[in-house]
Amino acid sequence: MRYNTIINKWSILTEQCHKTFICLVSVVVMFFSAGCDDFLDVAPSSSVSIPTFIEDYENMLYPFYLKYNANPILAVMGDDVYWSKSFYNSWSGNEQFRRAYLWSDEIYDQTMSNTHWNQQYGMIYTFNKIVDEVRNVPNEAMGNLLVIEAEARAYRALTYFNLVSVYAKPYALANESDPGIPVIQKNDVTETKRERTPVREVYNFIIRDLDSAIKYLPPHPTKASRYQAAGLNVIGLKAKVLYHMNEYGRALTELENFFELLATTTSRFNYSYALFNYQNATPTPYDPSGLPSVYDPVADVEDVMINEYMFDPTKGSLYTGSIAVLASNHLMSLFPADGDRRKELMLSKTGTDADEPDRVIKEGHYSNTGISMPDIYLMIAECYARSNRTTEALKYLNELRENRLTPATYTELSSSDSQVILRWVLEERIKEFVATGHRWLDMRRLWNDPVGSALIEKTRTFDGKTYTLTENRLTVRIPEYVMEFNPGWEQNP
Repeated sequence: MRYNTIINKWSILTEQCHKTFICLVSVVVMFFSAGCDDFLDVAPSSSVSIPTFIEDYENMLYPFYLKYNANPILAVMGDDVYWSKSFYNSWSGNEQFRRAYLWSDEIYDQTMSNTHWNQQYGMIYTFNKIVDEVRNVPNEAMGNLLVIEAEARAYRALTYFNLVSVYAKPYALANESDPGIPVIQKNDVTETKRERTPVREVYNFIIRDLDSAIKYLPPHPTKASRYQAAGLNVIGLKAKVLYHMNEYGRALTELENFFELLATTTSRFNYSYALFNYQNATPTPYDPSGLPSVYDPVADVEDVMINEYMFDPTKGSLYTGSIAVLASNHLMSLFPADGDRRKELMLSKTGTDADEPDRVIKEGHYSNTGISMPDIYLMIAECYARSNRTTEALKYLNELRENRLTPATYTELSSSDSQVILRWVLEERIKEFVATGHRWLDMRRLWNDPVGSALIEKTRTFDGKTYTLTENRLTVRIPEYVMEFNPGWEQNP
């Protein structure tokens, strides 16, 4: 695999760059305030400055922490979380979360503005603009311009993946004609008729964008940030997309490429990528890990490419440690009696719930839905198990577990049965990614899987009533206010 290694430098914020940032903010403000306009009509007005220099386009990609977000409702839809009646009532101001928890048919009614849908398409407008224009910047080496375009393509792919993973059928359950989400490749505000691109075409577009990005990105990050797109983490992202397409053989190829490239990673910014040894973590109240924080863009060794929630539902607000998710019995049944430090560092009994004071809760911690080393390890272990390469599968599975269990309780798992190993891997995924949304994506992916489907809890009992998850509810319906302006669209069932 070949890469053009290009070293990017942080640009000095000149007046022109400042104007560009104001331009971007104006676009976002106009987008969120355009209540009755087409949801894709986000073109900047003629009064804002026009990007001219490479720095202008580069600054459209930053600051990283304002972008590339997943939908937070995913964290409460999985069978790894539980809400008591008192907890449900405490979320009266967040009706979409309450509906999501109960797998309601309509999560976003006509009165609700879907921030996630709006924000993602606003970002897509920016990425399209970069892809369309950046090669035309004068007096700049084409190699430098191609890197900026490649980053925009990577982020655009991630944004479409965030959307299609919510508002379209799972790839494995969709046929060639099932509608996905609108894929907009060009910013043409005169185009008033937008169609829902078929699910499989959306995923194919995502893969093409990632392939184009990998071709021109430097192999490793050139900035001190784990948000930056580079060859390493975009290969990981491509593997993750293929994995959630149930294309396990293709995903395995990319994961092997990831580890091959990882072996050449330098420590230019004094950070590396590795599993964090939980044996060394010291928990404190509301700091569940002693693990480095996501808000330090260098320190967390497990983060490969950060993609946070706009609002973290495991917290009262983005930067506080308030508790907002209880652990389900389904989740707790997978933990051993003792020895798994995730129970101590991520979960605890605090007696804070009015109805069930002994209910275990998820400690406040960030939710990285992007690419992480635990996700990489468990994806490759699963892909090896599915290809009946049990030795390789156990290697990665046991290495993860060795970093999670105490030395006194860790024992190496061993089996020649790939189906047994597969179940172990899937159980580890439930324990590893508590209330991060990973579980919901896995439930979509594994709905008809011979091993994985047996691990899905498809009913919830709340306030004396049983709620059942159906295949239709694996897909969130398009927000009603969006449907109003696109009457020709087929709504999700």
